[in-house]
Amino acid sequence: MEVTDNKESGAEKADGTTGRSGDSIYSDFAYDDAFRTEESECDDLLIPYVNYCHNEHYDVNTAKVIRGRNEHFIEMPDHSEQKRVADASFDIVQGDRRKSYHHECESGGYDDSLLVRMFEYETQTALDRKEISKGHMRVEIPYSGILVLRGRRKLDRAYIEVVTPGGEVIYPVEIRYMSDLMIDDIFEKHLYMLLPFYVFNLEGELGEIDADPIRLEGFADIYRDIMERLDEHMNKGFLSRLSHSVIISLIHKVIYKITTRRKVVYKNVQKKAGEIMGGRVLDLEVLRAHHQGMAEGEKIGEARGEARGEARGEARGRTEERENNIRKLAASYMSQDSSLTKEKAMEMARAILE
Repeated sequence: MEVTDNKESGAEKADGTTGRSGDSIYSDFAYDDAFRTEESECDDLLIPYVNYCHNEHYDVNTAKVIRGRNEHFIEMPDHSEQKRVADASFDIVQGDRRKSYHHECESGGYDDSLLVRMFEYETQTALDRKEISKGHMRVEIPYSGILVLRGRRKLDRAYIEVVTPGGEVIYPVEIRYMSDLMIDDIFEKHLYMLLPFYVFNLEGELGEIDADPIRLEGFADIYRDIMERLDEHMNKGFLSRLSHSVIISLIHKVIYKITTRRKVVYKNVQKKAGEIMGGRVLDLEVLRAHHQGMAEGEKIGEARGEARGEARGEARGRTEERENNIRKLAASYMSQDSSLTKEKAMEMARAILE
């Protein structure tokens, strides 16, 4: 969950990290960012996670994810504004069914104060989608859930009760815990979206792992196994090449973050993780810029109408931008792995961006 006031801050925090204006790897919101990246870029990661949380049965190949607005400003009692940024706000459509969802990733343990934030986000989302006609306003609260990264399970479901003059309404907030899941569980249920956060299950042991070569090799074996299974599931068609690359990149970033958040840096763990990921870490900024540019290009093309000359111009512009982003991503791969040829790096980049 992310809460900021109406001024950007880069001030150093108690654990030595900085706010969002700094490097996201070191920021307090790095885990939120990882969760949000998977939600915003990878439908085939998000849909199985929603199925798991809400006992749904969406088909990854036919269900469609429609992203919603994540940012809102809340007026405080002193008339200042606080920005609320939801980790995931989206609809899923399959056939004639459409449901709205709001999910948050909580890096601390669960406590009931989280319900206040959930309700704030959800009422704002409901107002965004209000329907008003002839003296009647209808709002719809989204299906709600929290992923808790630290701590043991306290409860599987919380409730928010709203008392109105017309009656009481109670709705559930589903709660899921990383501590409940082992690697086998994640792959059996296709919960690939949770792989970057598996390291939280090892967090209390990282100091010992870093200091003991035998335990460090055991840590490495866990992530070698994860890499092998990811390759296997991608080759079987359960996972897109894009999502495969995003997961590996976020595993690397989350491990780096969790081993640098205190004064003691677990350098051996970091080095081992880097060796295992090899040259497969995707430059996520290039990916985001690519998708943003493509989306903006499509909007411009639509706004300019169907004139053939304009359509050809927009198509040519999008092609040039795509090729430029492919070259950037290929250069990123080559900078990580000196054994990669330019041709192989371009092939890898095209597989992601085309």
